[in-house]
Amino acid sequence: GVTWANRLNAGYGYAYGSSTSLPFVRQFFAGGSNDIRAFKARSLGPGTFKVADTVRFADQGGDVKLMLNTELRFKIVSVLYGALFADAGNVWLRKEDPKRPGSEFKAKNILNELAVGTGAGLRVDASIFVIRLDVAFPVRKPYLPEGQRWVFDQVSFGSSAWRRENLIYNIGIGYPF
Repeated sequence: GVTWANRLNAGYGYAYGSSTSLPFVRQFFAGGSNDIRAFKARSLGPGTFKVADTVRFADQGGDVKLMLNTELRFKIVSVLYGALFADAGNVWLRKEDPKRPGSEFKAKNILNELAVGTGAGLRVDASIFVIRLDVAFPVRKPYLPEGQRWVFDQVSFGSSAWRRENLIYNIGIGYPF
């Protein structure tokens, strides 16, 4: 049979006491194998901010998170299953960080600042464990200038440069949600 699985994940963190921001380990992150699979782990946001490509380990966290996932799961043969999916979401800061312009959460900007990705995956479901491989690519990049964020027209599977820059491979144990 075919299964249609969906998830909505929303979070809001508030620092208390004399702290002005959440501790790093309590922040929300976006991107990765159990999140928005078309973006590398912890690479998205906050908001429309993007770390310079030259920075290596720059996990981007936030105080606010919104994420939506939808996945169509189907049996191929025996213990091999397939999936087609779309993910959307982002993280934001409660207050703008001057070093990260575009990072502040504003309810009116949510839809305009969502990252969107889509892809396909294979799962080996052997009852006692599930191992999966997902391949995803972005169709909306929130850090691009307004009017240029949807990138459907740039998808080019035949271009090795496009594949290198846009295809994200995720390996995971268990279902993503």
